[in-house]
Amino acid sequence: MEEENSLKEIILIKIPGIPDVIVMSWVVMIIIITLCIFAKRKIKKSPEGLQNAIEFVIEWVISKSKEFLGENGPRFLPLFITLFLFIFFSNLLGLIPGFKSPTSNLSINLSLALIVFFSTHYFGIKEKGLWGYLKHFMGPPYWLFILNFPIHIIGELVRPISLTLRLFFNILAKEVLLTLLASLFFVFISLSMPKIIKILLLTGDLVLRPLIMLLGVLVGFIQALVFTSLSMIFIAGAIEKEH
Repeated sequence: MEEENSLKEIILIKIPGIPDVIVMSWVVMIIIITLCIFAKRKIKKSPEGLQNAIEFVIEWVISKSKEFLGENGPRFLPLFITLFLFIFFSNLLGLIPGFKSPTSNLSINLSLALIVFFSTHYFGIKEKGLWGYLKHFMGPPYWLFILNFPIHIIGELVRPISLTLRLFFNILAKEVLLTLLASLFFVFISLSMPKIIKILLLTGDLVLRPLIMLLGVLVGFIQALVFTSLSMIFIAGAIEKEH
């Protein structure tokens, strides 16, 4: 275990005085900016490779935003694409030795959830005006506003907590599994046992690791989709017209 911890200290990117999670977030932003610059420099009419992947993400976000927000969807494209790309690459970063997923940190996830929370209410007030927006917390039926208003307020306050914890626990589980497998590798090496049994244990550990990493990619992608989709639903509910 000590060897594993010392190995992490050596290969983990660190900047003195700056928390690891902030450094990892900067790394994610540099990756996204670099990929976008390269994709933009080599734009083709028939997309392939990196351009094809980025266009797939953009088309998916546009499609989903129109599904949830109708024709208003493309207005929020920068917000939704930024959320998806940052969360997706943050989730994947922890699969690389020496790096941590920023989304395995509660503070980062809460920051993302608060961006969605304040954006939701900002766009709602901008679309309906302050009084018009407050009205949708009161009903219908409006004669039950004494019950409706506190229930809606509690529901709104729970949303960022739900977004934060859902992303945090899913990514933390992946990080814990990978750390556990890495630790078991060193434990198996140090054990005194017949050589054949040690080889079998080490082989099992090495086989499981890529499977967990593959699962981590899938979970990372799904969690980015879920977070972005829920953001769309929340904003759609805030700006929708009363009928």
